[in-house]
Amino acid sequence: MQVVQPRSFGDARHPETKLGRAVAVYVWQYPIRLFHWGLVISLAVLSFTGYYIHDPFIVGQVQHPFLMGEFRFVHEAFGMIFIALFIMRIYLFFGGNRWVGWRQYVPLSAAQFKEMWEVSKFYAFIRPTPITKIGHNAMAAFSYLGIYSLVAVEIVTGLVMFNWLRHSPILGPLVGWIPRFISFPNLRLIHFLLMFVFIAFGVFHVHLCMLISREEKRGLMDSIFIGYKVIPADELQEEERKAALEPR
Repeated sequence: MQVVQPRSFGDARHPETKLGRAVAVYVWQYPIRLFHWGLVISLAVLSFTGYYIHDPFIVGQVQHPFLMGEFRFVHEAFGMIFIALFIMRIYLFFGGNRWVGWRQYVPLSAAQFKEMWEVSKFYAFIRPTPITKIGHNAMAAFSYLGIYSLVAVEIVTGLVMFNWLRHSPILGPLVGWIPRFISFPNLRLIHFLLMFVFIAFGVFHVHLCMLISREEKRGLMDSIFIGYKVIPADELQEEERKAALEPR
């Protein structure tokens, strides 16, 4: 973990805050930020091109007879980027720092379930303040795990359709058997509808991040660009103590 030297937030250069003595902690490493923004861009491109493939809405195909082919090419190219990003995220579950490791996303303890309940109360306007965490809170982490699961479904259904067009000798044994259990039209419908789930989640995600960033005043929105969050020194020490007790 990379940490800058502790800095008091009560000196002349900084306004007095309730954080007291705080440190800037390098929470989101470069690979996780690359995954995050790569996912945002690829989902935007895949959604636009995918909707066009489903329902061509751009006129002028007489002048550009290969327009559908161009959209399919872009969609498939970004689909491969999407898969590469997903593989990188799986690696970070085991090779990243403790704030992006799999233990943060799978609720295994009573404390995590209790934290999820408290966060739910904040989202429901019952609790006035959010649960402050260095990394993700338990509810956010669990929701991301659910989204990653849906991303896996999106990838599999996309590969099934790609294999239907290409008849790949590699993809065939991997996903060619799936249409025997789920019809091809239903697979295509699942693939299409999940796009709207990701768009809705993106809107909700941005809203909650802005809300919690405003309430916490720890640089949450800044951290996804620069990686650093401002954390009270005593909270960081407590996090270090708990991490030392976790099984390896």
